[in-house]
Amino acid sequence: MTHELVLDGCRRQPLADYLKALGVFRLVAEQLDPGARAWWSGGVLRLRSSLDRDALLDFFAARYAPTPIVAPWNGGSGFYPKDNQDGIQAIEQSSSERFAPYRGAIAACRELVARAGLTQRPDADRKPAFLEQVRASVADDALPWIDAAVALEEDGPAYPPLLGTGGNDGRLDFSNNQMQRLAELLIDGGGGRPLLNASLFAVPEPRLVDVAIGQFHPASAGGANAGTGFDRGSLVNPWDYVLALEGAMVFAVAVTRRVESSAPGEISFPFTVRASGVGYGSAARSDEADARHEMWLPLWSRPASYDELRALFGEGRAKIGARAARTGVDFARAIASLGVDRGIDEFSRVGFLVRNGLAYFATPLGDWSVARVPTSDLLAQLDEWLVRLGRAASGKNAPSALRRAATRVDDAILALCRRGEPRQVGDLLIALGGVEAVCARSPGAREAVRPLPALGPRWLAAADDGSAELRLAAALAAGGLRPYLGPVTRRGSVHVWGTSDGDQVWADRPLVDNLIAVARRRESAGGRPALAGTIVAAPADVAAFFDGELDDERIDALAWGLCSIVYGGAPGGGLAPAPDDDRKLPAVLALCRLALERNPEPRIRLPLTRGIVGRLASGDSITATRLAIRRLRGAGLVPRSGPIEVPRVLARRCAAALVFPIGRSVIAGALHQFIRTTSLKDLDHGTHAP
Repeated sequence: MTHELVLDGCRRQPLADYLKALGVFRLVAEQLDPGARAWWSGGVLRLRSSLDRDALLDFFAARYAPTPIVAPWNGGSGFYPKDNQDGIQAIEQSSSERFAPYRGAIAACRELVARAGLTQRPDADRKPAFLEQVRASVADDALPWIDAAVALEEDGPAYPPLLGTGGNDGRLDFSNNQMQRLAELLIDGGGGRPLLNASLFAVPEPRLVDVAIGQFHPASAGGANAGTGFDRGSLVNPWDYVLALEGAMVFAVAVTRRVESSAPGEISFPFTVRASGVGYGSAARSDEADARHEMWLPLWSRPASYDELRALFGEGRAKIGARAARTGVDFARAIASLGVDRGIDEFSRVGFLVRNGLAYFATPLGDWSVARVPTSDLLAQLDEWLVRLGRAASGKNAPSALRRAATRVDDAILALCRRGEPRQVGDLLIALGGVEAVCARSPGAREAVRPLPALGPRWLAAADDGSAELRLAAALAAGGLRPYLGPVTRRGSVHVWGTSDGDQVWADRPLVDNLIAVARRRESAGGRPALAGTIVAAPADVAAFFDGELDDERIDALAWGLCSIVYGGAPGGGLAPAPDDDRKLPAVLALCRLALERNPEPRIRLPLTRGIVGRLASGDSITATRLAIRRLRGAGLVPRSGPIEVPRVLARRCAAALVFPIGRSVIAGALHQFIRTTSLKDLDHGTHAP
């Protein structure tokens, strides 16, 4: 008969509960029911097997044979004179058949220690050879623990973060602690059934004990402010610890040579990558230097056998294209592109971070649903550049501004991989542009980071959130704004840093000031203020900018990132048209813009009128429009009004708005609205305009 149990005590968080869930499933499948199935639902593990609730409790309390967990390479492991001997001696002296494999592993290790003449743990020079001897001497029952705790590489042992540094966390040796808990529960405590019931089914149990839990359950570890007083000891259900270590052995360590790596070999632990100090509330770049990596723990909703689970963890890799994910940000990208093993619905992200002084805690960093996010494919164009940025930002002498900019890029990538909507694409472009802004001001940053690579036109379409800010920023970028932002030149198909030639006028100041600086620079070089490209600004958008209705900071920030897009010849660059809006260019802007056009009408060619930009920038719209009217009248175009006065702030915004490229239809509309249809000759003969 098949039974289905909801193990409310085996939750997805904290790490101890997740490992406990794996341990329960592994032990049931290996020792009792190979046909057992398990899956996650509502954040807890469900188990389908031949065991009902009482039978499951009876199995662990009376029949479960603990996996031998021994670590004679560690101090405090129970194999040396100064170590606590309570647990190891209790197991050695036990006659229970369930401890027979454990007794065999202990005996083999004691023989090795005696043969090596050790009275304390082996030193660093002797440790690699001793580890190899331990692995070769113990029975197969003990190998799952050794393989989960230590990887024997060519240049010495490596330690997966899940089990600290070879099965210990500071002064806490996991193996000795396991033996003590097993002795208390199964030898002295008769199975500890009430505590077991609490551990598996979350039944309230007040008799928790003050024993170590290590990094697996931070909330139970005690310490300052952990209770009602100033300090509190740990409160642990010993079954939680025992089953968590049993579950840790589902993870298998392997040393692999990755095609894309020049290193002799890299430790490859299932679903484990280098820590990324972004994407969670307490995130800081310093976490990356101190952390013992981070893990992305898989959750699946389809009932799976233990063989399937073992295969999943055995191939627990995440890929971005052809390369393996190296960091937490990489792992999020792999999830968004489905570069992970199929059958996984979610991941719980856990970082082994330094918290509460110098202690390492398995810190929950958020949950991630596995879903295809098509816009994450855009990141492939940035892959090499992002790797270089990460390396530069983590360097010892990296400018602090570059570190902050790189953090914003990583945060934006995580947000994009979660949702992938246009707003997140735009935010990533802002973050990317922020790196270029730092480099434009910092020669040191330019030495470490190349300019952004040329981005395809899909970026613009993906970032199109329908906002006027994006449309105006795109018009500036497609119109040739980039030379005014920083010393970037094009060499073949790539962008490289160049030397400043005077065009770099963009600075850390408001958008209006920067656009005015561009207009002045273009005017001083003999050009006209307006940029020109395949994207033109809608009059309603320009009017909204003029009236101060838009987010200037977002336009500024978007323009930096959008300047790296290669704009094709198609009008609009892939942007959706602006919504229908009858707003026209304001009169003061229309007059000044007409006077600064090379050909306001096909039959008319105007010379450059100097002084308009300068007058508007100083807030003097009357003189600026007087100059414009004079120029237009000289070409036979008679404005309907005289000089126009607007507040100083609007005059300056008018000067800035002159940089936006606008279409011929907008110029034609301004002529129709603000210029009389009669000529000067008609006016001289007394003819009135209609």
